[in-house]
Amino acid sequence: MPPTSDVEDDDPVVAEYDVYITPEMEEQQLYVLQYLNRPPDNPLTKATGNEPAELRLKKESGFIEVDVPINIRQNYNRVNGVRWGEAMRKTKGFGQKAFGIASGFERTMPRSGNRPGGEGGPAAPVITAEDDDNLEEYVTNFEDANEKGHVLNAQTYGGQILGDDGKGPSYMLGTFREDQLHLTRLNGLVQLRTQFHHIDASAQLEAVARRREKESQEGAKLAEPKAFIPTVKKAGGDTAAELTQQFMKTANQEPWQKLQYADEDTVEAYDSYTERLFLARTIDAPKLKSNLNNEQFLDIMSAPSAGKGAKRKNATREKELIEISDESDEEDE
Repeated sequence: MPPTSDVEDDDPVVAEYDVYITPEMEEQQLYVLQYLNRPPDNPLTKATGNEPAELRLKKESGFIEVDVPINIRQNYNRVNGVRWGEAMRKTKGFGQKAFGIASGFERTMPRSGNRPGGEGGPAAPVITAEDDDNLEEYVTNFEDANEKGHVLNAQTYGGQILGDDGKGPSYMLGTFREDQLHLTRLNGLVQLRTQFHHIDASAQLEAVARRREKESQEGAKLAEPKAFIPTVKKAGGDTAAELTQQFMKTANQEPWQKLQYADEDTVEAYDSYTERLFLARTIDAPKLKSNLNNEQFLDIMSAPSAGKGAKRKNATREKELIEISDESDEEDE
């Protein structure tokens, strides 16, 4: 075997960086948005014509949604676009603020007070997008219908924040500046997937139409006084089903917070990047000191079972070396 000095290093050091950790700030929330079913060569930027139109957040329940404009003038089905756009417009008119899990899978139905005739009056018919007589007119005057909100012209991506629960890894975002690497702790990851809110809206509209049809045949039920018995209920359950139900209810009641978006090529984006992702004065940065030596570090990084086994093997090996050494000493005498 050739000497160690003659063996070529298969993993040479090609660069060295001074590593800095930026201080954590309570007012700063840093998330990485991962678009799982979107090609990486088509980013959501103004340069590619895909600048997000709106970002919204439910901070307590952790839901985030991003609306991205759709090119309605190329490879676009205008009939379906109008049909789904009308479904979204009508359900939002009922008061539906969110769809899917972000709404706790709750549907907002039109109240009787919104119906012609008032409380107890005949239910007004709800026209689904399929039976809307205006559908053909909207398709014919497509540009005008789009401006008036009758066309589905945005694609929604949604997901939930995966925060640091103290059990999994703690992620950090790294930025380079010359021979420096600056690390900033992330508050969470968000895996965004395409949301089909227009399908939910269409199904909701059909459910409302079936309900109105049933009321028109059977008659709307009049509001009648009901007897009630006061009962004492515990504040909240601790079973998985009860916790899930409470979470869904909280998510449905929590309003959206709209966020301001700045494209990556704007001055605001560059200023925020420089201010938030770099340590301002590296000369004043305290040096990190480890309380562990190399052996302790390796023991902590190893799996528990492997660590114990390695210790036992090392202890056995040391005992064998001592016994061999003792035997060799006796032979020399």
